[in-house]
Amino acid sequence: MTRLEEIQIKEKRLRRLMEEKGLEAVLLKKQPNFSWFTAGGYNMVGTATDLGMTSLLVTRTDRFVIANRIEVPRMMREEGLEDLGFRLLDHEWYLDRESELVQKTVGNAAKVGADVNFGACQNLDSDIKKLRYSLTESEIERYLFLGEKLSRAIEKTALGIRPGDAECEIAGRLTAELWKDRIDPTGFQVAADDRAFLYRHPIPTTRLVQKYVMICANARYRGLITTITRIVHFGKPDPQLIRQFTFNCEIECRMILATKPGVPLSAPLQAGIEAYKEFGYENEWKLHNQGGAQGYLARDIRAVPESQDRIEENQAICWNPSIAGTKTEDAFIAAKNGPLMITHPVIFPVIEYHKEGTDLKRPGMMILD
Repeated sequence: MTRLEEIQIKEKRLRRLMEEKGLEAVLLKKQPNFSWFTAGGYNMVGTATDLGMTSLLVTRTDRFVIANRIEVPRMMREEGLEDLGFRLLDHEWYLDRESELVQKTVGNAAKVGADVNFGACQNLDSDIKKLRYSLTESEIERYLFLGEKLSRAIEKTALGIRPGDAECEIAGRLTAELWKDRIDPTGFQVAADDRAFLYRHPIPTTRLVQKYVMICANARYRGLITTITRIVHFGKPDPQLIRQFTFNCEIECRMILATKPGVPLSAPLQAGIEAYKEFGYENEWKLHNQGGAQGYLARDIRAVPESQDRIEENQAICWNPSIAGTKTEDAFIAAKNGPLMITHPVIFPVIEYHKEGTDLKRPGMMILD
């Protein structure tokens, strides 16, 4: 599938939404939506921004990019929007003319939907987000590339950890690995020793590793984001810790196998909740979110017991069950024929899980001398 073919699929989705809402155009300003609609383009300058520097205006018959003069050359040439058939609406960087350009192009701003609050436009953010859920063939290819690179980068970094390394130093090494492939790290949790048992979202500090470290990362490639967790232990672990980690891994496996197109997102969550109870950790699921759907956000939908959103075919999912001190987390695509793993063990020890005709290979805890 070419980039243009992918854009045309998404154009049809947007135009169906316009038809449903009685609109003449949709304005996309958010960075995730720009990447989605342009098949992997970037409209941001800062890597952590929600709104991009340029916008897209999709009408019933055409597609436009709205950009100030600073952004025009990169948008049209480097991002390839000119070759992809986008028409340019440009303005001086020191004049805010976006609303005027939308009005001039469409004629009636009340007939325009947007992914943010913007003048008289209807805010369709939640509707537009749903258009992103079912991944195209090309998006799956990009996701698998990201997953392979992230899996290798985090495990290579983990193998290089030594007692005395700082949590933030470990995050920095992983960042260097990811940037080799123009992958943005968008979030880190690194917890040394007791911090892994105290906090569910342990952002990296200057704390030094002694015997134990948990590394979690969010990473973005061409707009798509995925997540991963790995654990390293120096010396022989307490058997109870290994037992807990094994239970944690099985909870995740049960959630993965319960994730199928067409079922509510609450169904695999419930499978996890039942597994927590079976293994003697009944209330642990209440102490940390358990994951959900992802895509152009780290979590498109955070699963809760009342979730009624139905999992779509080829939607990206990531469960992250945790018990105080352990967590397991690898992303996958809910394909028709079973889970297609995005991230996976590469050089870490493997735990094999077989059930209902499906084989899963999950990363074990890396134990180093």
